[in-house]
Amino acid sequence: MNTELDGHNIYVGRGGVDWKAGLPTLMMLHGAGMNRTVWVLLGRYFARHGYNVVLADLPGHGNSQGAPLPSIEANALWLWRLLEQLAEESELDLQNVNLCGHSMGSLIAMHTAAEHVDQVKRLLLLGSGYPMPVGQSLLDAAEADDHLAIDMVCYFSHAYGSMLGNNPVAGISAYNAAEILLEQANPGVLFADLSACNNYKVGEQAIDAIKDQMEVVVIAGGEDRMTPLPREPSSALHIRLNAHLELIPDCGHMMISERPEATLQALRRYLC
Repeated sequence: MNTELDGHNIYVGRGGVDWKAGLPTLMMLHGAGMNRTVWVLLGRYFARHGYNVVLADLPGHGNSQGAPLPSIEANALWLWRLLEQLAEESELDLQNVNLCGHSMGSLIAMHTAAEHVDQVKRLLLLGSGYPMPVGQSLLDAAEADDHLAIDMVCYFSHAYGSMLGNNPVAGISAYNAAEILLEQANPGVLFADLSACNNYKVGEQAIDAIKDQMEVVVIAGGEDRMTPLPREPSSALHIRLNAHLELIPDCGHMMISERPEATLQALRRYLC
């Protein structure tokens, strides 16, 4: 479906199911340089298992118009304004919201949850961490719209087995799929997103606001080299948030495509 916000057309998927009154809201946020299509499997599943699913393309991503927003805080503000507008137009419940985000989307979800602790009931963070620094060589390549940036993201985001084509679905390469999706992003989008992650500095305040105020789940790939679990356990995001940790072995940063069934089952343990 399409809606308009700030004079721009915004595309919002619903997992193929119309929203119904009385169901909790599940907002799923994509990562840097990507779009809502990463959530096809998970969005369609939960749309058929008791949720009004919201799969929005962030500004400048996928089928949404506008420029990519410059910060995590700006994306979080935009996100809640979008939900408020959709609630006015439809059956969405903003008193029972579940926020689910991957990578950059996880930071947006976390910041949004901290701003709306009375309305967000559950926070699900995939491939997440704070801080989320980005190497200067990757930022430079992304700023130049050099394909090297995509190469680096794909290399560090996938487990070694995924680079060799290992996938539970025959004939599918998670690595190649991620590369193609990132190649579809408009110029400047990947740089804006990576910069937003790198420059996000108020995560500690968000963590303090969220902790013990809602159920939090962190889903991590055992071979994630983009947002790896820290060597010092006390600094891990799930410890600081007092969250449940779901660790998926033989999986990198792109767990949604690398280990789709394991990721689905991890989410089901808390959403179903």
